[in-house]
Amino acid sequence: MNLFIIDDDPFQHFIMEKMLTPHLTNPVDQVTHSDNADEILKFIEVNRSNADRLPDIIFLDLNMPIMNGWDFLERYKRIQQKITKLIPIYIISSSIDSRDISRLKKYTSVKDYVLKPVTRPALEKIFDTGAANAIQADLNDQ
Repeated sequence: MNLFIIDDDPFQHFIMEKMLTPHLTNPVDQVTHSDNADEILKFIEVNRSNADRLPDIIFLDLNMPIMNGWDFLERYKRIQQKITKLIPIYIISSSIDSRDISRLKKYTSVKDYVLKPVTRPALEKIFDTGAANAIQADLNDQ
């Protein structure tokens, strides 16, 4: 499983990686961190035909410098059909603004909204849902 965390808070990277590690059961599983959403978008665009290089799940913060999560989602939406793999995106944010949550509904790739600080039960819920289980099943079939 290949997980991408896009967040400008290095502490959030550390905490999430510690909580995600139990879900990484294959030696090639990895967690990639970035504080630059633009770099990740470019990586996805370059590798859009190579499903093995693309993330299985993206955890995305909304409020970041350089490129915020909203800009990432807009650009991702434009290239999404060119990507050979469906990539579920989970928003991680400290915003409790109901307008943010409503606005996210227009992005089909966004599967859920996780309030910061991210907790182990919140991540367990993601891995207990169909999205993560389907990804793991696909990997087990290979």
